[in-house]
Parts: sequence; C-alpha cells; structure tokens
Amino acid sequence: MKRTIFLILLFLNTSLFADMYWADDYKTGIKEAKERHKDVIVFFSKEDCSRCEEITWTISFDKNVSNYVKEHFVAIEIDVEYDRREGFKVYKTPTIYFLDENLKQIGKPLTKVLKPKAFLEKLKSIVAKEY
Repeated sequence: MKRTIFLILLFLNTSLFADMYWADDYKTGIKEAKERHKDVIVFFSKEDCSRCEEITWTISFDKNVSNYVKEHFVAIEIDVEYDRREGFKVYKTPTIYFLDENLKQIGKPLTKVLKPKAFLEKLKSIVAKEY
C-alpha cells in the first residue's frame, strides 16, 4: 500500500513538474543552442549512477534550477555507456561541462553533486561569466 501511494505521488510530481527539456543527442542540442544563442550544459551520466540521478532530479525537478536552466541553457544528457563522448574527457560520472554559445568550455568540468541552491549559484556565475 505504501509503495502504491509513493508511486502515485511520484507520478503526479513528475507529470506536473517535469517539463524540463533534455536534448537527446549532442548534435541536436548544439544546433538548438546556436539557434537560440544559449549556453550549453553537457551532462555525462550512466544508468546505474545514483549521483547522476541526484543531478537529474536537481536540474529537472527543483523549480528554481529548472526554470533557470530553461531560460539560459540547452541541456544535453549523454549516457557514457551508450553514446559517444564527443571528444570530452570523462573519467567518472557524473561529469558536467558548461559551454558558451560558441562551444568554448566555460570553467572546469563539475564532477560533484551540488545541492540545488549551490547548483543554481554555479549556473548564475556561468551566465554572468564569473568563473
């Protein structure tokens, strides 16, 4: 019974608030970023990575973070087990690269999980070019 209630609440939560768009491949995301003149988040993850899931939830389901990402970035998620790494150096997951609209790397890659407030501050510093 508890599991059923949990699943129902999870479904309602994701269906009501999960409007965060993730580009499903690198080329599509880059094309969109160039067309919309936005910076890029390239998130390298893998299926069995619990820390990757934390980041996905932070970006997708924290209202402040997801709204900020939608306004300023194109988000691309790449599964390192199935997708090409597109020339990025990824030694562990999660790894997040930030690129400007000209595809120049912004700062160092992020390889740790940040709480939503800290992640939002990181995003704001990238947009403000304070890195």
